[in-house]
Amino acid sequence: MNNSEQNLRGKNHSFLLDQESFQLDDLSQEGRTVLQDFRSDEDWPQLKRGNRITNLIRKIWEGPEEPSDEKPHFTSPLLQYLDDLPAKIQEGRFSRKSIRLTVLLVYCSLWFGLVLSLLYTSVVKAPFFYPNDGSDRIPIVSLMCNSYWNWEGKNNACGRDASACQPFSDEEYIIRCPALCDRGGWTYSAVAVGDQRIKYRGYEIGGGPASFDIDSEYLSYPYRGDSFACSSAFHAGIISPIFGGCARLSMEGSKSSFPGSLGRYAHQSVTFDSFFPSSFSFKKLRDGVSSGCVDLRMIIIMLNILFGLPVFYFCNGLLGYWIITIVGYGTISLALDPPRLTDPHDPTTIYELISVSVQRLLPLCFVLYVEWKCAVKRCLEDGSPVAKVLLWYPTFWLGVMNKITFDRLPVDRLTTSDLQELAGALTAVCSIAVVILTSAIIQAYSLWKSGRFRKYFKIYISIIFGIILLACIPGLNLRIHHYILGMILIPGCATRGRSAYLFQGILIGLILSGVARWDFASIVETDFALLRGEAGSSLDPPQFIFDAQNPHHISWTLNPNITSPMDTENINGYSLLINDFEVYVGQDTTIDLDVLLQQDKLLSSMLQESLIQSNGSIKLYLRLARASTEHPATERGDYTNAGILEWPAGIWRYPSPGVS
Repeated sequence: MNNSEQNLRGKNHSFLLDQESFQLDDLSQEGRTVLQDFRSDEDWPQLKRGNRITNLIRKIWEGPEEPSDEKPHFTSPLLQYLDDLPAKIQEGRFSRKSIRLTVLLVYCSLWFGLVLSLLYTSVVKAPFFYPNDGSDRIPIVSLMCNSYWNWEGKNNACGRDASACQPFSDEEYIIRCPALCDRGGWTYSAVAVGDQRIKYRGYEIGGGPASFDIDSEYLSYPYRGDSFACSSAFHAGIISPIFGGCARLSMEGSKSSFPGSLGRYAHQSVTFDSFFPSSFSFKKLRDGVSSGCVDLRMIIIMLNILFGLPVFYFCNGLLGYWIITIVGYGTISLALDPPRLTDPHDPTTIYELISVSVQRLLPLCFVLYVEWKCAVKRCLEDGSPVAKVLLWYPTFWLGVMNKITFDRLPVDRLTTSDLQELAGALTAVCSIAVVILTSAIIQAYSLWKSGRFRKYFKIYISIIFGIILLACIPGLNLRIHHYILGMILIPGCATRGRSAYLFQGILIGLILSGVARWDFASIVETDFALLRGEAGSSLDPPQFIFDAQNPHHISWTLNPNITSPMDTENINGYSLLINDFEVYVGQDTTIDLDVLLQQDKLLSSMLQESLIQSNGSIKLYLRLARASTEHPATERGDYTNAGILEWPAGIWRYPSPGVS
C-alpha cells in the first residue's frame, strides 16, 4: 500500500466522510480508487453508526448551540392580559411600596384572623354536651381516628383479665372524632385478632349499623372493646368522613361473638367468633345541645387556598413564596394532619402541639430557602403570574394535602413485605415509577435546552452514589421519605418552563407534608423502627405441646434452638393469652384449664355463657410468650400465633409459624 492509501485509511475512525460535501471529481485518480475501496469496505456502516452515536452523546453533553430558558408565553389575549396585570397594578396607583405593604398587611390580618377563629373553635375551645333535662354539662372527649377507647393496647397491655381496662359495662361517654377516619382508622402494623392478622384495614371488630328501629336508642351492634372507637363510629355511619362528629359510646360488657358486618360506607369489619370481656355500642345522643363536634379542617383548607390565591398572584418573588409555604405548613401541623392529639380540656396538649410545630418549622425554613435559591427562584421571581396560579399553586396544595391525595394510594413503604401485603401496591408503585421517570425525562430535556444538563447530571450522579452508599450500611435500611424525595428532585426543576412550575409546586408541598407530620425522619432506619411496634424484634416464644390424652392440659417448651432458657434476668416466666387477653402469668410450663377456670371467675363466666349461646362448642384462641412475672406488660417477648382449642371437645390446631 502506498503512502496516500495509508494516510487515508489511517483516518478511518477519526472523521465522517460526507458524499455531498466531498466530491470524487475533486480527487486524483489514486484518491478516488482509495475512497471507493474504503466505501465498499464492510466496516463502513459500523463507522458511520459509531460516529453518529458519538456526535449524539457529545450534543447531549454539551447542550444546544443557543441555550434558551424562557418563561411561559400565552397566545390567548385574556391570559396575556392577566399575565401583565400584576406589573401594571404595581406601576399604577400601587407604585409606592408602602401602599402595597399596607394593603398586604390588612388583607393577611383579615385572612389569618378568620382562620385563627376557626382553629380556636376546632382545637382550643373545650367541647361540651348540654342535656335538656337541666343536668350538668358533660365534657366531650377528643380522640384520634386510631385511638383505643378504655383499652390500653395490644396483647397483654391491659394486664391479667384485662383488669387495667375496666370498667367493662354500665358506663357511657361522649366522644369527638376528627374527619378522615375512613382511612385514619387503619392499622399499619399487624394486630392479632384470634388467628387472624389485621393490617392495612380499619380496626373495627364486629359491630355495624343497627337495624332501623325508631324505638331503640342503639345505633350500632356491639364492637369488641379494643376496636378503634372513632373508626368504629365511622363504620357505623355515626360520624362523617369529611366533618367528623360526636358519638355516644356505651360500654356493654362481655359478648360471646362479634360477627363482621358491612359498614354504612361499604367497609367490612373484622369477624371474631369467640368471647371477649369488653364491648361497646353507639347510642343516640340524648336531647340536648353539643358544641365543638364538627371538625373544621376541610373548611380551613379551602379558606387558605382561596385567600392565598390573590397573595400568590400579585406578590412577586420571595414574599409570596414565604407566605404560601408558611400557611401550608401551619395548615398541616394545626388542622389537616397534626402530629399530636390535643384535648381542649387539657391546655397542656395544645401547647405541646404548638411547641412541636415551631420546633420543626425553624430547620424547615432553612430547607425552603435553599430550595428557593437552587430552583424555585427561577419560576417565582420575575416569572409568569398566570403560570404560577394555573400550574405551581394547584400542585402545591396537592402536595400539602398529601393525607387526602397520595396517602390514599395503595402504597405504604417500598419494602418487599409491605408490597406483598397491601393489595394493589405493586401496580401503584409501578405506575408512580412511570410517572416519575416520565417527569424526569421531560425536566432533563428542559435542562438540556437551557444548557445546564452537564452540571445537573454530575449533581444527580453524586446523589445516586451517596444513596447507594447509605443503602450498603449494614444493619440499616434505606428509607426515602416523601419529604426527602422532594428535596432531592427540586434542584432538577431549576428551569422556567411549564413543567418546572408543575413539578416545583408538588415537590414543595410534599416537603411541607412530610416534615409537618413526621419531622425530619432519617433516610436510614433500623429493622426495629421499620416494625412500627409489630412483633418480630423481641424474644422468641415457647412452643405449644398438645397431649391428646389430656386435651384440657396446655403445655409448652422452649425452642431447642435457643441456647439460653431466659435471655434476660427479668424474663423469668410466661404469659398466656386466651382470646387476645391475658389469663395466666407464671413459671409453670403446663396449665390445667379446668383448674384455671375454677380460679378465674371472669373467664369461667364468659366461657359458660358462650357455651350456652353456641350450642355447646366454642373456639379458644391461645397465644404464648416469655415474660417477666412481675412486669409482664412491659417486659416480655413476642407471642406465638394463635393455636385453636375447641372447647370442651379438646380438638387442637397448632398455631401457624411466626410471631404476633
